[in-house]
Amino acid sequence: MQLRTFVCFAPVVVALSSCSSLQGFGQKKEQGLGQVDELLARVEQVQVESLLCKDSAHAAYGVLQSIVGPDFDGDAIGAHATLEKSIEASEEQSKKLADSIVPLENSANAVFERWTADLEQFGNTKLRQQSQARMEETRARCDAVLRAVRAADVAYEAFNADLKDHALFLEHDFNASSVASIAGAVDGLQFQATELDRRLDACAAAAKSYVAASALRGEVAPEAQPEPVAQAPKPAAKSNTLRKKPATVAKAEPAPQPEAPAPEHEPAPQPTPDDQQQH
Repeated sequence: MQLRTFVCFAPVVVALSSCSSLQGFGQKKEQGLGQVDELLARVEQVQVESLLCKDSAHAAYGVLQSIVGPDFDGDAIGAHATLEKSIEASEEQSKKLADSIVPLENSANAVFERWTADLEQFGNTKLRQQSQARMEETRARCDAVLRAVRAADVAYEAFNADLKDHALFLEHDFNASSVASIAGAVDGLQFQATELDRRLDACAAAAKSYVAASALRGEVAPEAQPEPVAQAPKPAAKSNTLRKKPATVAKAEPAPQPEAPAPEHEPAPQPTPDDQQQH
């Protein structure tokens, strides 16, 4: 009886043990994909913040240009207060971009450390090599995002610092002569603004490239394929609208007219005037 009891319950124990192992395996894989998804979210955040940084930088620089421009004719105190607020907003946005760097690094390290460790679990050599190649490609794209965001962060902080210096200058000396003295320096900020745009655009492009290549299946809509260009219908064979020339018909020669019959008696010759005189 005990033997039968053991035999009856042994498969149940084995089944429960197998379910527990499968559950642990599933949780491990879910955690792995969860890390991948978290990294994608970090990269997307960098893309969003870089675009917002570009807008904030343009807004602050535009206010500075307007208040030192030759056409300015308004409330100097109010204009300077607007400049300071726009610079503060730009600095806050710069801080958001800077704060996105460390979480991105930590998430990337977690993903690639686990990916590297899981390579040892492959039994199929070909699949292991393919996975390793994919990991290296993904790591390269992630490193490109990190380099781009660090470069943009440095340029943005420098740009905001120069804007703040100009606002500080005008805070104690905002008149026609002081504005004329810094007009050249304000124009010189255009080069910095252009360089900042370039770095922020590169950051957004790198992040977009990473997301497009590494997003979980089903999360990114496939790019719409261009509609095939409708081909113009081939022209129908031209029909000859010219009338065919009629076949040349030989003209019939007119039938000879019958000659008039000669009179039986020729008319007598008429007398000439000379003959009349002789008679």
